[in-house]
Amino acid sequence: MSSATSKVAETLTAGDYQGEMMLSAPLFVYIDESGNFDFSTLGTKHFVMTALFTADPVLSSMRIAKLKYFLLTQGVNISNFHASEDSQRVRDQVFDQISKIPNISARTIFLKKCDLPLANRSAYGVYEQMGLELARIVSTEVQVRGAKSVVLVFDKALIYREEQAFLSKSKAIFGQLNHPFHIYFHNVTKDFNGQIADYIAWSHYVALERSELRPLKALPLRFTNKSVDLSKTGLYKRVC
Repeated sequence: MSSATSKVAETLTAGDYQGEMMLSAPLFVYIDESGNFDFSTLGTKHFVMTALFTADPVLSSMRIAKLKYFLLTQGVNISNFHASEDSQRVRDQVFDQISKIPNISARTIFLKKCDLPLANRSAYGVYEQMGLELARIVSTEVQVRGAKSVVLVFDKALIYREEQAFLSKSKAIFGQLNHPFHIYFHNVTKDFNGQIADYIAWSHYVALERSELRPLKALPLRFTNKSVDLSKTGLYKRVC
């Protein structure tokens, strides 16, 4: 480690990571989806994308991390949280922890997949339509919050070529902010904040797909009262 790097490391305490030395006032956004990319009659009827906002990703992830390590001591073999696969016992505890995290909020958008134009009925097509719409929402959120920079972490659902095409289009949106921004594609299993976004997206999905309202009701209103049905916005010609 160089002397310069060593000096930086020495100045970063646990408190610093909780925002006390965030010089650029960044906004972190974690985006995950629920539903699948199968557009046949065997696929899901709806597709959901959720953006989780936090100015302190360490604080929000710590609560979920503590739950994981507690469950391991209870004999629950869990490497990461995934709402559609977790047991009801685990889900109840995750929802309880999410509701107690003070520094996060979320926006969710969804649509009926059959309302997508035929040309957009693919993984990239969904991201092009819904991901860019979320990018616009995030752009507005950055301005409202007065954030000086933004870090977006999308779930790794696209192949590399599609990621690059999506990056090119989303950069055009964020470039208008005149603030530094960074966009990444990470596996949601690698970050607890992404797993929170997964839970919120899944809660909306099961409410839409099979009228299962319990998960949605387990979330505070700040995670559900700004959800948008893109099929009703006039962006798409409704066909189903």
